Amino acid sequence: MKSLKLLTYVLATAFVFTSCSNNESLLPEPESISLLKSFKIKRDAKGDYSVDYNLPDNVRTEKIVNDKKNSSQVYLYSSNEGISRKESQNLIVDGNELKVGFVDTNTNNNPYILIEDDNISYAKGKNEEMLSEYSIASNEDGTFSLDFKVNNNVTVDFVYNESKNIYEIHLEAGKASSKSYSRTLTKQESKVLKIDFVNHKANAKFSSKAAGETAIRRKPRVSVGNGESTENTGSVG
Repeated sequence: MKSLKLLTYVLATAFVFTSCSNNESLLPEPESISLLKSFKIKRDAKGDYSVDYNLPDNVRTEKIVNDKKNSSQVYLYSSNEGISRKESQNLIVDGNELKVGFVDTNTNNNPYILIEDDNISYAKGKNEEMLSEYSIASNEDGTFSLDFKVNNNVTVDFVYNESKNIYEIHLEAGKASSKSYSRTLTKQESKVLKIDFVNHKANAKFSSKAAGETAIRRKPRVSVGNGESTENTGSVG
């Protein structure tokens, strides 16, 4: 009789442990918290580039710069100390290109930015750029804010090139009522957000065309992607 009671107790205990184990396996896994709130890359009127990024509490950063590839990666790690903050980093266009990437070690959210541009800060004499300055910032809803200013007597036309999946900002000489512009752009999931500033200028300086004809110059060119390391990504295309 005692053996029967003992067997019953063992079976009941085993059932309780099995039920607890099954319930634990059904509990949802805790959601990984992103270590990057937002980022913003900008070029000022002098042609100098920089990137700002906002971090939540308890995040440690490590910057890796590859001078040969003119790329910079910011690694983000969970930490036991530190308050939310904004960090900044100056960037240099070398060889007409720069690359910036973020590696979030807590999630698969690893955004990168590729820029193809001339280093106008090295240019001699007056800056003849149509574009004065611009910035691209990530938003919490997944969209991106594009803000830019043009120089005097420059008209602006926004075109979405569906065949190439590129947001084009066409700049051309002419009378304009505004010098400052803003747009909210949508990046499709798993695709690269591409932005081209298309300069139309009657100057052979920007192409092999004869003087008097309109030359088209696509710079700056910007690509914003996710999930790939800047070390393994080709030039802006």
